[in-house]
Amino acid sequence: MPSPIYRVCIDWNDNGSFTDMGDNRAADVLHLEWRLGMAKPYDSLAAPATARITLRNPARTYSPEFTPDDLQPGKVVRILSDDGLVIRTHFTGFIRRIEPQTGDHGERLAVIEVIGAESVLGQQRIRLPPQINTTADVVIAAVLDATLLRYTPLAGQWLLNTPNHAELGINTMIGGSVSRSLEAGRSTFAYTADTWDMGITALEAIRQMTESERGRFYTDRYGQLVFLNRHHTLVSSTSFATFSDDMDALEYSYGGEVANQVEVTLLPRSIGTPNSVIWRLASSQIIHPGESGTRTIIAPFRDAANRPIGALSLITPVPTIDYQGNAQSNGGGANLTGLLKVVVMKFSASAAVLEITNIGSVPVYLSEGAQLRGTPLLGGDPALVIRSDYASANIYGLRVFSLNAPSLSTIAEADHLAGYELARRAKPRGILHSISLSSTLHIDQILNRSLFDRITVHDTQTNHTADYFIIAEEHTVDLGGTRHLTRWLLEPAAANTFWTLNTSTLDQTAILAY
Repeated sequence: MPSPIYRVCIDWNDNGSFTDMGDNRAADVLHLEWRLGMAKPYDSLAAPATARITLRNPARTYSPEFTPDDLQPGKVVRILSDDGLVIRTHFTGFIRRIEPQTGDHGERLAVIEVIGAESVLGQQRIRLPPQINTTADVVIAAVLDATLLRYTPLAGQWLLNTPNHAELGINTMIGGSVSRSLEAGRSTFAYTADTWDMGITALEAIRQMTESERGRFYTDRYGQLVFLNRHHTLVSSTSFATFSDDMDALEYSYGGEVANQVEVTLLPRSIGTPNSVIWRLASSQIIHPGESGTRTIIAPFRDAANRPIGALSLITPVPTIDYQGNAQSNGGGANLTGLLKVVVMKFSASAAVLEITNIGSVPVYLSEGAQLRGTPLLGGDPALVIRSDYASANIYGLRVFSLNAPSLSTIAEADHLAGYELARRAKPRGILHSISLSSTLHIDQILNRSLFDRITVHDTQTNHTADYFIIAEEHTVDLGGTRHLTRWLLEPAAANTFWTLNTSTLDQTAILAY
């Protein structure tokens, strides 16, 4: 393979092309580092995707307070390689910040820090309508739709009060969804989002769904948000590359991954009585007249003991029955219920957003005891399902692995999950944790292999030969682009251990997968 040329392209025009005049900044690049993927084997949620790009800055091209370029946080950056035959994308993200060196007598460099599309998921709290009999991918899609994510490209997208983006129907259109690839989940969850109370972060919501499915969620090289179901690695049987005693380095250990007691916590649910009170106002609230007096409140659903619950449906509040208005805070004044308008603006599985308006001309108190009625979804006490391999525990010592799966509502499914995890971890084995490569011998594989590709590794010193999945990739490019160092984090490929239709014999050469 010809030696590649590395490019750093900034999408100044936000049109997704990365080929417009001025986009390619390869001539200024001195050093590249980037990372994608999981933090460790079997993780469901990836670590944040990050990149650091070091550039020459003698002309202050990357000093945002000087340069005429629109060098701002949020601009899309892409790292590519071009070997004359194929142009490959290796990382796509958004500028988080720019760090130009100060002073005019130093090296005069600048560092651009880039983050993945998922970086904002931990900063936004969301709620969803009841998710009933849904799979993880459906819920994750709803979570992403409810989250404010940076669209890419922005060109042609409508943005409120933003020049060149606000002329809806003239030069813009309503934006679509952030690029995603979501495999259909294998499990169907009876109820989801009912335990999210007044809201949880989008990241935590996705974590709950991915861990309950035992799938994977990450950002790929193109900036796309990806969900893989738990069977993805079981049916990926093709190894794309083989490495035999020609790696720069390997990290290996024996027995460290043993788990001989698996504990899965689940939350059983039951449907309560329709027309039950699921929220009640604790104290009277003054509502002033006019638009300025309109109040928006979040009403988290609670049972009679004030414990958080979910709701499957909600009854539109009825004046006098569900709320009353009064001229005095203690309810001893004139009845002014007719001046209040209570509207459910948003109904989610764990809370409702209410808008309360005083349509009169005098202040009105929304009386204590105002309520919402509906059909509650009741969560019982958490249940703990335990699977143990006593022989393994006696021989190797007790090793406990715990999972919290609030989206699971049946003991049977929790037991299947515990058995699956126990089956792949009860016995000690040699495991490679990472493999390090350099462009001297393996440039083609460094450029072509990416997350969840399957590879084969042989090491004579440890007498270890096995297949692995790449679960994270860490790259460094320096020396003017002539050296590319890569470290892949690995996870054992166990497809032959688990039974799949027409490929193995159940209870003889394989066991049933979850």
